[in-house]
Amino acid sequence: MIRHKEFLASDFEEVNELIRESLDPNGIIVNDSSYELFQYGGKKIRPTFTLLVGRLGERHLHDDVIRAGASLELIHMASLVHDDIIDDSKLRRGQDTVFYEHGYLQAVNTGNYLLSTSLELVGTIEHEKLHDAFSAAMKDIVSGELFQFDQQFNAEQTLDDYYKKIYRKTALLIELSIEMGAYAARVKDEDLDALLKYGYHIGMSFQIIDDCLDFTGDEKNLGKPKFSDLENGHYTLPVLLLKDSDPLFKEKLSEFREDRSIRDSLIRQLLSSDAIPESIRISGGHIEEAKAAIKDIDEPIRTYLFQIAEKLANRLN
Repeated sequence: MIRHKEFLASDFEEVNELIRESLDPNGIIVNDSSYELFQYGGKKIRPTFTLLVGRLGERHLHDDVIRAGASLELIHMASLVHDDIIDDSKLRRGQDTVFYEHGYLQAVNTGNYLLSTSLELVGTIEHEKLHDAFSAAMKDIVSGELFQFDQQFNAEQTLDDYYKKIYRKTALLIELSIEMGAYAARVKDEDLDALLKYGYHIGMSFQIIDDCLDFTGDEKNLGKPKFSDLENGHYTLPVLLLKDSDPLFKEKLSEFREDRSIRDSLIRQLLSSDAIPESIRISGGHIEEAKAAIKDIDEPIRTYLFQIAEKLANRLN
């Protein structure tokens, strides 16, 4: 069976070329930093969804699907640059961050440049619902970044707060990737409804696994220091599950804002608990919901989406 990367190889060549042309590296820090971030790679999972969903629609609208896919990757890149500012991060994908290398102002400008380039790419697509979805998602993504900032070191945040945060941080952009591909290619409404449900559950699972990997992953593969979420006061699902079940851990977590020296103690307690296995179980539930949602999607797209779900579920292995 051909894997989805082979199936979409020619589409990705077009997406990559369009991004290169749009970012126009020319010696200006903002342009060059944006292009370097693109070159460092990443999974490119968001344009993958756009391109796959686009294959379910009208092929003569292929160029619009390519523009939508490129736009989604640029939005994701912009969100990474802004996250690095919030987290005071030195590394991203194993490289110095724009924020660390060039400072706050250039990092803000780079993120804004990526966002504006994304807007420019989709501006020529003639579909009112696409633009409505795009603008609404941008507002929610920015509000999500602000909410994440407000929740730093908040030991009183709830699981509902966490799910709201990761929806806006990750699942929303995956949903948008699917929606943009569907609108650009005029995919049937009933298929879009099923695909959006898939996207929601894939996005939630993806972020939960990322949050587990922050405790259990290898720094080389993570591309950033381990435990950086906890270090930066982003209390993820394993932390919140343990907080809600262990009063002693909750008390120590409340002290962490003022006393960072207890970080290692918090990590040891978490790793010796069942918080990460429970988080993985919750993530697996989302994967099963995602696969069930696409049972009536046409082949071979259903199989490729199923493969992606399976691959994401196995990232911890």
